[in-house]
Amino acid sequence: MQIQGQQVQGQQASQEKPAQMREGEVYRARVESRLSDREAMISIRGQQVHAAFEGGVPERDRVNIEVKGKTEEGVRVREIKGDSRREGGSRGPNEQQEVTRVLRNLGQREPSAELRQATRQLMDRGVPLTRESVSDLAQYTQSNRGSAQQRQQTVQVMAAKRLEPTANQIRAVHDALHGSRLSDQVRAMAGETPRIEGRTEGRTAQAGRVDQGRTASHPRQDVARAAEQVRIAMLTGQGLRQSIENLQQVSQQSGDRETRQQVNQALREMITLQASNGREAASQRIAQLVKPSVPQQTMNAAGQTQQLHSLLQSTQQVIADSANLSNALTQVREQLSQANLPQDMTQRLTAAIDEANTRFDSGRELKARQTLTQTIQDIQQALPQQATSQSLSDSQREMQEYMRNEIVQTLGMNPKAVLITEVTERLAQATDDFKAFQRDASKQLNRIESMVKQFRNQAAPQVKPMLDNVIKQLDRQLMKSEWMLFADMKTERRMLGASAQLHDAKKLLSQGKHSEARQIVSQVQSTIDQVQFKPSNQRVQHMITQEQNWSEPKTPVHRMAEQFDHSSRMMTYNDGSARQLFEGMRGLGMNREAELAQILAGGRDVPTDAQQRNLKTILMQLAKSEDEGSRMLQQQAQNSLSQMNGQQLLNRNEPQQNHMYYFQVPLMVKGESENLQVYVNSRNEGDQVDWENCNLYFHMETSSLGPLGIVLNVSDRNLTVTLKNDTDHFAESVEPLADRTMEQLQDIGYHVGKLSVKPMTVPETATVGEVPDQTEDPEGSSSAPVPFMTEKGFDYKV
Repeated sequence: MQIQGQQVQGQQASQEKPAQMREGEVYRARVESRLSDREAMISIRGQQVHAAFEGGVPERDRVNIEVKGKTEEGVRVREIKGDSRREGGSRGPNEQQEVTRVLRNLGQREPSAELRQATRQLMDRGVPLTRESVSDLAQYTQSNRGSAQQRQQTVQVMAAKRLEPTANQIRAVHDALHGSRLSDQVRAMAGETPRIEGRTEGRTAQAGRVDQGRTASHPRQDVARAAEQVRIAMLTGQGLRQSIENLQQVSQQSGDRETRQQVNQALREMITLQASNGREAASQRIAQLVKPSVPQQTMNAAGQTQQLHSLLQSTQQVIADSANLSNALTQVREQLSQANLPQDMTQRLTAAIDEANTRFDSGRELKARQTLTQTIQDIQQALPQQATSQSLSDSQREMQEYMRNEIVQTLGMNPKAVLITEVTERLAQATDDFKAFQRDASKQLNRIESMVKQFRNQAAPQVKPMLDNVIKQLDRQLMKSEWMLFADMKTERRMLGASAQLHDAKKLLSQGKHSEARQIVSQVQSTIDQVQFKPSNQRVQHMITQEQNWSEPKTPVHRMAEQFDHSSRMMTYNDGSARQLFEGMRGLGMNREAELAQILAGGRDVPTDAQQRNLKTILMQLAKSEDEGSRMLQQQAQNSLSQMNGQQLLNRNEPQQNHMYYFQVPLMVKGESENLQVYVNSRNEGDQVDWENCNLYFHMETSSLGPLGIVLNVSDRNLTVTLKNDTDHFAESVEPLADRTMEQLQDIGYHVGKLSVKPMTVPETATVGEVPDQTEDPEGSSSAPVPFMTEKGFDYKV
């Protein structure tokens, strides 16, 4: 399986363009070729740039330059003169003088040793420097943020990722590496909940007002949301008075006289119905205020049919339960006048009401009830037949049967009928997508097999691009398709195994082993043909529960805590599913900006609310909140956002360098969310992580075992694992769990080799590329140092 970084469409192509250089930036460059006494081709960050030198091209090959402006062919630069260090020489006084000269040129007259060291690291990696960024860097090195060693690590990682040292980026990276854990920050913000609830007196109406403040919307939509809160309060019996007051206030603010009249009429009838027929009937009456807020032209046939069913069932219930038939007929007539029904249906119901009223006046009450009830049942029987014959595909019928027999009866809850309808349609579309993928992939593999059989050793140049296309198609299905989101773990592992097998086939073709390659292609085709998409009951139920949870009005703080808990559970209880892990990261919002950019760059519609359901979006709402008394909450949200932004900066792709990534993953341990640090290092494979050759390190502070480290080294899919911990008898206790995990890794294509257990120790020597810390850190002596990334990879000093 190919693991790719999140990229905007066209981003990869843009990486091949010349570097965007701004006036005033300082770079360390290499003169590649001299075109004249004033012009040369120079290399900056691995890219060739045409440069016109003020004062002539320097004699040395390694120079520090300042961008003075742009020319038609490239840039105009000035050499920052000083003795450049000798090629391959050590870092000596000449280099220190050179860095000092650069800093003075950028406004730092008396640079400290820490600032000089940080500047040298950044310049060595080709990071552009300006007066503003050097000023921000100087403030950071002179600050009390963390220890000197932590600040050094922050700069070293920024240099490795070629991040410009602006104030925001320095803060974000520092917070990601050395700040409070995200789980602790979320707990701290959630701890503000009682105080916020006390200020709002726990009122459902206030939750509605907070919810309404998120985005500007149409007044009718505000009324619909407030009416939905009243409906929920009616059913639950909690916060009814406050939600009614909120609905009345929203209708007054709408400025629409007709809306106010409809709301007041609905509330009067709701109260009457509650007294005579109970909460269910009353909630159905107030629900009618929600329906007009949905534009009629956007409702599909299934949604219209469902609403008609709900209205008819409500009417039938009122006729059956009402002790006073005259009042019931009056109520049904009013509902009919406000409902948006087809004309023929309205005429049939009106005629039935008139007939029932006539029979009731003549003393035949039972016959009057039977007449109206029979008419309603006749209309109900006609609706499903018409909808099924005209709008349901085979996939929709199949998913309807699945939802009715496998999901609804086992949920243990009463989800909205419209939600069940939406999920059914979503599953039906996923089924169609799977069948299209299966058909297309099978055709391509069959064609590849035929070509290998026909051309044998000469087939590789033609077949390799086709294999790459199928592998990418498989990977897209694994990580992006809707059907894989609902598929069971067995299906996901089969798809992962198929992707690994196609990689093997490509290698065998390169080695001239066409017969073995053709056999593998045939096996993969057979595997894909045999896969049957059957939704996992657990995953479907989980999705329905989440959808229903998001439909309930809640404060942003409650929503934040629940979303973080949800992501933590997805990262923990996933049966080893790569897709579920990916969805957990999406739930945190780690690729929020990349996905939004892809949507906008692709010319698609503005992202929907469903596409904004992640922790980062909620934190942004909290950070912008202007509620009185929420200043501390704003600051906490901004700190959490800074930490997440730092992770995103550290995980962006950079051309011409190894892939290095750093994640903080929340995991549920004994009911509490704990923090797992993940470091990934892989050789450069374009925009992809080479999963067959990479190194990973996992680090967690546990309450029972203390610091725990897991080192995974992969070379040509041969996997070795090292567990690090200082607890006695750790090896015996972890062995059963390790065996199960090894089996899962073998299923997806890894060859598991050696498993070893070592103590957690701190070496005295530094790794290659690391500059020893010149300042003692009294705080660092009491705890194991946290691993961090260096120019040569990541350094897990444990």
